[in-house]
Amino acid sequence: MAALWSASLCFKAFTMTDPLLIHGRPYSVSPEQTQDLPFRIRMAASEADLRQAVAVRTHAYGRHVPGMDAVLKEPEEDDYRDDAVLLLAESKDDGQVLGSIRLLTNASHPLHLEQEINIPPQFHGRKLLEAWRLTVRNAPQARMVPAALYKSLYEVSYHSEIDFVLVVARHPVDRLYKSMQFKEALGGHKLALSNTLNLPHGLFYLPVREADTLWRQARCPLYPFMALTSHPDIEIDHDVIRGRFHRAISTNGGASTRNLTI
Repeated sequence: MAALWSASLCFKAFTMTDPLLIHGRPYSVSPEQTQDLPFRIRMAASEADLRQAVAVRTHAYGRHVPGMDAVLKEPEEDDYRDDAVLLLAESKDDGQVLGSIRLLTNASHPLHLEQEINIPPQFHGRKLLEAWRLTVRNAPQARMVPAALYKSLYEVSYHSEIDFVLVVARHPVDRLYKSMQFKEALGGHKLALSNTLNLPHGLFYLPVREADTLWRQARCPLYPFMALTSHPDIEIDHDVIRGRFHRAISTNGGASTRNLTI
């Protein structure tokens, strides 16, 4: 799994200490090259998009967590929240969805986590984003999908002025987040959440404004992919996403609004 997160470029040593926005990018360095990907990253825009993502999600979780395929065979309520953003990795060859990740913020509605646990005090009064259901199709053309979705998650969070990204993960997937400088929020204590079959998961967080510095200090192997490489196939309109995050929520939380159209 770790190989999926590695970039082919060698990590370079950097001397800058403070991350800067360079040419509108949330990194302290300028890109040195442009890389075309065999897929594009975009927002889901229809029920058909969502159904494709759910099919990949169901298969991926079913391979690794017995019983989760039955739980995830249909879209979840959070998929239909008015403020939810579902990012897709879509094959350029045949239009298949190769992977996806769902993003929710507390801009206009409580996080899913806040409905199940008392989040630690350090997150009170802060702008939070939670990332759920990072899943990838088991296919050769999907090799770089995890890295591209992670880059998209970070850039969306930065441009949306998020303070912390929160994720839940169980072993061994938690090692991937730790390698990306996510920190444990509960000192090793595990959570049992209703949407994870009550299996023990750790809660991890990334301070968005410090991420660039943390990655450089740790010589993160994904940093060249993230910061030194431009990816025009990541087709994200940050103004549109910010608008989605701040949409007014209906009285039922948006769960019955079957409309993903941008």
